Amino acid sequence: MRFVLVALIALVAATPAYAGRGTALIKYLPDDTTAVIACDVAKSRGSTMFKKLFKLAREQNTTLDSLAANVALEKLVDTVIIGANPSKHAVVVLEGRVDKLLAEVKKTATKSETYQGITYWVMADGDAAIIDKKLIIAASGDIPAVIDRAKDKKAKGPSSARSLFAATLPTSSVIGGVVFDATQRSDLNKQLGAEPQFGAFSITLTAKLALEARIKFASESDAATATKTMNGLLTPETRSRLEGFVGKEFSDSIAIEQQQAFARFKATMTTDEADKIIALVKMMM
Repeated sequence: MRFVLVALIALVAATPAYAGRGTALIKYLPDDTTAVIACDVAKSRGSTMFKKLFKLAREQNTTLDSLAANVALEKLVDTVIIGANPSKHAVVVLEGRVDKLLAEVKKTATKSETYQGITYWVMADGDAAIIDKKLIIAASGDIPAVIDRAKDKKAKGPSSARSLFAATLPTSSVIGGVVFDATQRSDLNKQLGAEPQFGAFSITLTAKLALEARIKFASESDAATATKTMNGLLTPETRSRLEGFVGKEFSDSIAIEQQQAFARFKATMTTDEADKIIALVKMMM
């Protein structure tokens, strides 16, 4: 649960939006991407839940807060995908009315450079360029590599991102996941009794927040072992504590089941329950 919520906050704090599954945008991400998140703000920006998360994101990110203070950021962007690699270099791809966003980016740029005929702007904490009518923001010095990937007609993007997206729900507002590293796999193996490969999540933002998380294992037997372990932890006493801490709808809605080589977690929460979770996340950030 913590993994999904923190990932969602990380997405919105980086900048909102994502219409569709974003398969075409994967090509701009680094080949060694191990974490990817995408969001459809065009579909969810009017929901109370999205407004709560966007407010939290502004509180946690001064750059986002400053940008949103000058332009209606949540109304200008329709699509975003973010990919990050083990060296913690992230690429953000934004679709929408990016011309107005670029004008704001230029105000903070210290200089501009040109690579393969494409101009990009250098900022204190990263570089930005318009590529294929998309605003792309990357770590300092990484834009030339993004341009190379964009010009490669055969580029499909990292297979890790495609696998993560394939494990999500196509109708969700926010999707993404993480490929676990060796340490994470080992730690989760000790907790679950089986070693996972990756975790993917799907979140729907309407009047409520509907969450589904899937953890992929090497075999169906491993998934069965992990599912049994997690259900063993979900005792009546645990549900009672969750009800007291978060709320009855959230506690009653939690379900964990095996789906072939996946262990699947599902839950929903009201806006009031989400407020309690958001308050907890703020304490951890």
